[in-house]
Amino acid sequence: MRPSRTFPPLACLRASLLTAVLATSLAHAQAPNEWNTFPPSSPPSSSTPATPAPTPEKQPDAQPPPASAAPVPAAPTPAADAPSKPAAEPAAAPPPTPAATPPAATAKPEPTPTKPAEPEPAVVSTQERFLPGSEPHSPSTLGNPWNDRKNLRHTSGMVGGVGLLRVAGSDPGPRGLLRFSATGEYFANSNFPVQDAENTRTSGTFALSYVPLEFLEVFGAYTVSANTNSRSSPNLIQALGDISLGARGSRQWAPGFRAGAELRVMSFSGVGNQDVDRYAFGFAPRVLATYDVREFNEKVPLRAHANLGLIFDGTGDLVNSTRLNAAEEYALNVNRYNRLGLGLGVEAPLTAVTPFLEFNLAYPLGTESGGLVSPDGRLVSAASAAQKTLGLGAKVTALRDITFTVGAEFGLTRTVGLGVPATPPFNLFFGASYTVDLLQRGTTTKIVETVRERKVDGPAALQTGQVSGVVVDAQTRKPLAGVLVTVPGAGLPPVATDPATGRFLTHALPAGGVRLAIQKEGYKLVEQDATLTAGQTTTVEVAMEAVAKPAAFAFSTTSKKKPVAATLRLKGAKEQELTLSESSTAPTKVEVPAGSYVVNVLAPGYLAQTRAVQVAEGATQELAFELEPEPKKKLVEVKENKLELLQPVQFSPGKTVILADSYPLLAQVVDAIVRNDLQRLRIEGHTDNQGNPELNLQLSKERAQAVATYLTQAGIDASRLEVVGHGDTKPIAPNLTPRGRELNRRVEFFILER
Repeated sequence: MRPSRTFPPLACLRASLLTAVLATSLAHAQAPNEWNTFPPSSPPSSSTPATPAPTPEKQPDAQPPPASAAPVPAAPTPAADAPSKPAAEPAAAPPPTPAATPPAATAKPEPTPTKPAEPEPAVVSTQERFLPGSEPHSPSTLGNPWNDRKNLRHTSGMVGGVGLLRVAGSDPGPRGLLRFSATGEYFANSNFPVQDAENTRTSGTFALSYVPLEFLEVFGAYTVSANTNSRSSPNLIQALGDISLGARGSRQWAPGFRAGAELRVMSFSGVGNQDVDRYAFGFAPRVLATYDVREFNEKVPLRAHANLGLIFDGTGDLVNSTRLNAAEEYALNVNRYNRLGLGLGVEAPLTAVTPFLEFNLAYPLGTESGGLVSPDGRLVSAASAAQKTLGLGAKVTALRDITFTVGAEFGLTRTVGLGVPATPPFNLFFGASYTVDLLQRGTTTKIVETVRERKVDGPAALQTGQVSGVVVDAQTRKPLAGVLVTVPGAGLPPVATDPATGRFLTHALPAGGVRLAIQKEGYKLVEQDATLTAGQTTTVEVAMEAVAKPAAFAFSTTSKKKPVAATLRLKGAKEQELTLSESSTAPTKVEVPAGSYVVNVLAPGYLAQTRAVQVAEGATQELAFELEPEPKKKLVEVKENKLELLQPVQFSPGKTVILADSYPLLAQVVDAIVRNDLQRLRIEGHTDNQGNPELNLQLSKERAQAVATYLTQAGIDASRLEVVGHGDTKPIAPNLTPRGRELNRRVEFFILER
């Protein structure tokens, strides 16, 4: 039994935590939004002058000028003194005073003509945007449209990693974010976990997570708890704390779908003393998946999560000297069985709040065949005692960087089995998390664009609209980051697609037809036409095709390791013919489009060869041909519809193995096929009438297939060859003599297509 711990009471700890979180949030809310450079929401009134006019009360008493004073020129017009003042406001000019009027007897010089002041440009719109990769990581979602993608806020769950409450998400969020979170739990109920028992439990979890890479998140959590139950001994049991450390990696497999794996290592403090000299350990691997429905339908802001894994728990070995009752097992969270864990959850990122719903199951493994023993001695099944909970909650995202989480977890299990901690009927949660960007994005890298126009008499202001869209790879359908979208001839700077989603939003453009130019290095230029409606946003999807990287062949032709002059003919994605010189000491490199090719090699005085190859984009395929000299006697002749062999193909008796003596013959067969450009052939096998006819039929077909295999290995494409076996049904000589039977054991080549 683990008695009360000697550390500060949890009530004080919880109060300190709540005070710190509230103080931080108030200070953050009162601080100016230092990254916001928007002007005031209401433009200056047209009736208010740019410079306040002096009032007569503030003017000094008019003094007559001395007689010897030089003539004073006439006061210039207010427009000349303040060119920034709108011309429509002459009433704002100060009235002339007697002191400003020269004596009548004094000669007045001619005033210098002044150019009428142009009206001050009026602010039409001001737009603030951040360069791709420098956006604020956790801006306030207050005021966003209800289905805005920026409403999504990645926060830590109970174990430290990004997720809901207990269900984890596979999307770690932007790289470089450090998240702190604190979550408190409270539960009080009677008749739990047994009749006539009063139970009260409080718990606190402190978690930390960091995203060093876009596909990796590391995290840790520390949990302390206190439980009071009238049936436990002692009544108050305080847990020193359990620690868990973990890491999860994931990647995007399809638009909106991300999946990966997680591994947590857990340590459980010892039971039975107040020292920390005894620990148990456990680990919990699981797979994670997240799907964002917004990739399928922008109007449905939903994200679904699924977890499946195992929990290997060593807490059952910490108490061996005594048998714990149900109240003590719950207070100490002692599990005597490993568990299969399942978690399902959905969340809806809305304006200022993200409600979520989750279901969790922990099924005990390795229980006895009869089940578990309940506190009253009955046998209960493992399924009925397995922990099953349904959680409801919400994340409040109205403040920047700070997220508050409130929720309740309802137990769906009412059966208690010893060895598995009881499931409380409800559990209340309250938490707060704070996010820090160690890469300092969204602080200084921003662009403020102000559009102004001068007030002139003319037609009404031009009606405008915008184009919103997503750019994806045409083959993989994955979003592309850093794509530049411009409007040729509009005189506006380009916009870049979002690094995570591949989305973009153009500047305000005149209503009507517009053409967008979309470009990215390594992809073909795309021009997209769109029709804009005034005051609306037109949505488009653009698929970009990657520019094919050329492939290459490196050819060499030799005979007995000496270069040989030869002609190479390429057939495939690109047909080409080239000549290799016998003086070439290095392979000849030729660039070609990626794809499948048939390479034929012909050299005077040498047998022709062929090779069927496939080369990938950007790859270099080396092809070395070792040519054999032509024999003095030709053994293969091309007739009208067949290849005539002057000697038969030899096999081992009764087998399909080609004898080495027939290799030169088959090399001449390859030469005849290549030189005469024969496209399709049929290879027919025959036997004599000795033995079982069915076996002879099978043997003839297998021998024909052995010849076809040899030709394929020599470079002939297998699709150009057909194989037939006739057995002893088509003899060319009587089977009465050894010579006749020898002639009937043959392989023939028929030309099907030239």
